[in-house]
Amino acid sequence: NNKHEKLNYEKDRKELGSGEYRLSCFIWVINDNEEILLQQRLANAKKMPNMWGTTAGGARLGETSLDGAIRELSEELGINVTKEELEFIGSNKRINDYVEVWLCKKNVDLKELKLEPTEVQNAKWFSVKEFEEMLNNGTGINSGFEIFKMYYENFYNRHYEIIDGKPIAVKNEK
Repeated sequence: NNKHEKLNYEKDRKELGSGEYRLSCFIWVINDNEEILLQQRLANAKKMPNMWGTTAGGARLGETSLDGAIRELSEELGINVTKEELEFIGSNKRINDYVEVWLCKKNVDLKELKLEPTEVQNAKWFSVKEFEEMLNNGTGINSGFEIFKMYYENFYNRHYEIIDGKPIAVKNEK
């Protein structure tokens, strides 16, 4: 509902009524090179064909967004993760869903992926800057990018130090 409380029933997003929202999960997989794993939608997809985006989907009845994130990674890319491998980084409310964004730091070999043939035609690693350019040129899907970018710029692989009496984000050394 509009207070982000579960209603304990499931509806298709097109069937949602006033005050009803879907719970969506976006998963950002990042490797040690600080690249994002993106997947390309099918050429014949009804929505956003051939576009690149992060793994995403809706939580099912009885699932938390964390459970949904784990399932979506497995279903769409064949990546198996545990709850401990995912970090919650933020949420936002859209027109008919609440989106919860998860981060997974994992080095994934592209050759090991098992792409869901009814949803995904390709997967590749991209830099954050490359993905931002894709969003600007219309080839990328904005899967909670603003939430991720704020997190990435302020917290990812950084720690805070007090410099001249102010907290300053400092990049961790590898």
